[in-house]
Amino acid sequence: MEGKNKKVIIIGAGICGLATAIRLRDHNGLEPVIYEIRSHDAGTLGGSLGIPCNGLLLLNRLGLWDSIAAQGVDIARTVLHSTSGGILKEVDVSTEPKEKTGFGYHRINRSKLMDCLMEGAERSQIPIHWEKRLVSIHDNADSITVNFSDGTSETASLLLGCDGIHSTVRTLHVDPGFKPEYSGISAVSSIVDVPNPNDKEPCLHSTLTPQGMLASAPCPNNQTFWFFSKQVPLPSQDSEDARYGWSLHRQKEMTEFRESLSTVLDGVHGDWGQHLRRLVNASKDVHFYPHYRLPLGGKWFKPGATRCLLLGDAAHAMQPHAGQGVSIVMEDVFLISGLLKKFENKEYDSLEAVFAKFDEIRRPRIDKISLTAQRNGAKRKNQNPWVVWAKEWVVWAMSYVSGVWGMSASGVDHGDVIYDVEDELKNC
Repeated sequence: MEGKNKKVIIIGAGICGLATAIRLRDHNGLEPVIYEIRSHDAGTLGGSLGIPCNGLLLLNRLGLWDSIAAQGVDIARTVLHSTSGGILKEVDVSTEPKEKTGFGYHRINRSKLMDCLMEGAERSQIPIHWEKRLVSIHDNADSITVNFSDGTSETASLLLGCDGIHSTVRTLHVDPGFKPEYSGISAVSSIVDVPNPNDKEPCLHSTLTPQGMLASAPCPNNQTFWFFSKQVPLPSQDSEDARYGWSLHRQKEMTEFRESLSTVLDGVHGDWGQHLRRLVNASKDVHFYPHYRLPLGGKWFKPGATRCLLLGDAAHAMQPHAGQGVSIVMEDVFLISGLLKKFENKEYDSLEAVFAKFDEIRRPRIDKISLTAQRNGAKRKNQNPWVVWAKEWVVWAMSYVSGVWGMSASGVDHGDVIYDVEDELKNC
């Protein structure tokens, strides 16, 4: 950064904020400091996460792969079941990515991933200040100042908003009118002490029902993460706080989930159906989560006020239905780190030029994956049982043709996951 001011303020101590701080400290020699609204002992939201090779590659460069590998499970294949219990399609999600990048597809509980990131931040001696509520931002010509509700403030050369979909940095400063929207899809999920089916290698299993998608994935210690992703209407917006409506809906969902899932499971047969029933019956702590997203086209920085940039979900939160959430965050982190290195080497003459290049590189990929997530999410909407049956036949037929004509081992285009964001830095 300019002169001797190497301090970088990061708002948010989630996956994005921690990864950004570690990278900027270790690679750029900057002095990041993190401010987080939650308390240090606040619980971690979320269940199990899937990370494809494009994210694992970057986590390895961050120095975290060994600890992450020990805390999660490598997935070899995804298996799509019909409602009758048969297998419609199996996709190899490991062989080709490992051949090309050295990494496959890994699942880890969000809490364990956060532990690995926190340990990395401690090794890099990243200061983290907890229970700090941001109330104002002043972007000046040569510095940026943030003020907190407790009367304290901090000044640095750069501010990075890594504070998630409900970003205070975005609301206060970058794009105040840009708000999250509900996707129409919600999920119930749980982690249970039941092993995944007796696969020769760990697999992610799923089936599409007329009422939504059921899926399960292995966790360490013979546990299984399962979820039911389905269409749920937006609660009434009559109350001043829309979250109150979700709170009521969450209570209703938790009260009735076994009964409603029992109805859905009555339509899933075979060994797969029996396994799903075992998972649901073993569930003690079940969580309900509505999936929100940011519309495409929002601002990631404020032209003319050029010391503040949004990263991760604060900039472009998307539905989880493309399986790229963590990987997209890591790509943001490594791209801005590389561009800031070029700025330090005088290859860019201003931070605004750096932010504009970041936007130019990231926007097309973000838009593409976000739209993919929306299309995949739409498959969870309520459908006529005959439509589901017809789709199962189409999937089976396409899978058969792929085998006859000798397509790739995976049967799919891995272009979105066999991607290295640092390649973008070679041409900018």
